[in-house]
Amino acid sequence: MAASTVASQVNQQRAARDIVVQVVVRILNLALGVVVTALVARILGNAVYGQWSAIFAILGLTGYFTNFGMERVVVREAARDPEHEQEWLGAVMMLRLLLLLPVIVLSLLAILLFQESRQMLLAGVIVILAMPFDGVGAMQLIFQLRVRNTVPMIVLTLKSVLWGVAVAIIFWRGGDMIALAIAMALTNGLGSIVQTIAALRLAGRWPRPSRKRLRPLLTAGIPLGISGMLIIGYANIDQVIVLKIAGSKAAGFYAAAYRLLEQSHFVPIAVLTTMTPIIAAAWPSDRERMLRAARTTAELMAVASFGALAFAGVAATPLMLLIFGAQFTTAAPALPVLFGAFVFICFGYLNGTLVTTLGLQRKLLLISLLALVVNVVGNLIFVPLAGFMGAAWMTLATEVVVAGASYQLIRGELGLHPLEIGRMGRTAGAALLLFGVLSALKLVSDSLVLLAPAACVCYPALLFGLRALEPADVRVLLRRGAPA
Repeated sequence: MAASTVASQVNQQRAARDIVVQVVVRILNLALGVVVTALVARILGNAVYGQWSAIFAILGLTGYFTNFGMERVVVREAARDPEHEQEWLGAVMMLRLLLLLPVIVLSLLAILLFQESRQMLLAGVIVILAMPFDGVGAMQLIFQLRVRNTVPMIVLTLKSVLWGVAVAIIFWRGGDMIALAIAMALTNGLGSIVQTIAALRLAGRWPRPSRKRLRPLLTAGIPLGISGMLIIGYANIDQVIVLKIAGSKAAGFYAAAYRLLEQSHFVPIAVLTTMTPIIAAAWPSDRERMLRAARTTAELMAVASFGALAFAGVAATPLMLLIFGAQFTTAAPALPVLFGAFVFICFGYLNGTLVTTLGLQRKLLLISLLALVVNVVGNLIFVPLAGFMGAAWMTLATEVVVAGASYQLIRGELGLHPLEIGRMGRTAGAALLLFGVLSALKLVSDSLVLLAPAACVCYPALLFGLRALEPADVRVLLRRGAPA
């Protein structure tokens, strides 16, 4: 069957090109998103922007139940068992549809409980009413399983453009949070419809669930789903705590900085959208290929996250000024802390994929529970003392706990030797040198007009100069390579 054959036999060139397409498209969408986010912040103002962000923090918690980790299991099983790909897809779609109504009710109750204004309540209800479009969202997995992620990127761009146009109109007409919620519901719904039609054309027919697949899906998925719920919990609960303890103004500052962190997730998502089925298809039949793919993924994560941390450490204030305006520059000190967390988040994505591939989701549940306790207790202690900066530091601390514990779990299962520095050490060196160069340039001017181009030129040069990247890595994109 095409799905697993592609995943198990895809070469380095195919994987690299698929990742590059995703990264380039997501960067373009991110650039548009920066403009749109700036407009949204100016439409709403600091306090109301905090409420708007809190809506999505809350729905991030409740909306997870429509998936509940099942899609990760489907990718693993369908990559290994391509003959029954349609049955696995059908099973997860049926579960999503069954969970949809309870999730809508739960989301409405959560918004009602945490709403700070009538406008926030109405906007939350409007966004929730678009949830039925998520019922067929599992069809997008067909693109991931076949390592053909161009269509999802086209749909992402369509949604971004439509959302951007809508926000611009709302800005010019002096709209409010309710208008933004209506626009978001419509654009997301349209995108889901277009992507589902494209997935059906690729799959050839509508997937039908199999009772035989439901039990193993639930058995593996429920522990993973609970673990994922805890992860979503500690990733979002801090924003709610800041809102309730430090107030809407502090929540707005923290939400602005955290928004940039969330936007940066496109890097690990793009890499693992391609690499997850390759890793899953290789295990357990080809251990060396799986380890090689995991190592390549880790090196890519290091390049992206170390460079982002170096840039955020120098350019936090001009970034916040450009994107959100002068009223949000107070949030700038949180940005380097959150991008320190981004380093561990990137490796956390990879660890999550390996834990699922190895069937260790029950142990991941314990790690996620520990992380939630650390995050909630820490936030309840430090947010009253330090405001949103306390939440930022607890985000970093939580991600360190998760990344360290999950790595030790994987290392013990695979019997790995201590981690070799190798390319990742050289990448860290390049990032430190980048930080030094940008810090020196900042003495001349702290404008992004100077800092951003300098980073784009210096970081690749430093990576190649220290052999964190090599010319052979570029040639992979230009010719047929070895298996990934």
